[in-house]
Amino acid sequence: MVPVKLVAFGFLAAAWFLSPAADGDVVYACVNQTAHMSCDVDHKITLNHILYKVGIGTRCGEGKRHPDDGPDQFCSFPWAEMVVEDLCSKKRSCEVPVTKLVFGEYSCVEETRYLEVSYSCTKPPPPPPPAPLKPDCEEKKEV
Repeated sequence: MVPVKLVAFGFLAAAWFLSPAADGDVVYACVNQTAHMSCDVDHKITLNHILYKVGIGTRCGEGKRHPDDGPDQFCSFPWAEMVVEDLCSKKRSCEVPVTKLVFGEYSCVEETRYLEVSYSCTKPPPPPPPAPLKPDCEEKKEV
């Protein structure tokens, strides 16, 4: 009976490892677009990596669904991670507009800049148990 349980556990572990929540997802948003992230009920967004990049060529702007062509050049925008974490970390869903209003002035002026966010949906840990009751420190007076 034990080998059957181990085999069943192996299949469950493989199914969990290959599930989208375990692998995560990557979303892209070009300038003046919005990155959308969402998880199922009872799951929260866990951010894996956040990059603000400048693509070379037609990465954004010519009807491409995902910016997936040409080499990348990183744009120096140190606050991108903080912006995305503030808007999305540990939430069920979020939207990140890639605009000057949200990210501020860009040091990169090319229109091919874009945001890339990799995230996973994870179930938050259960809440901690309630604190134990404080013992009665006062000695009871005997009457």
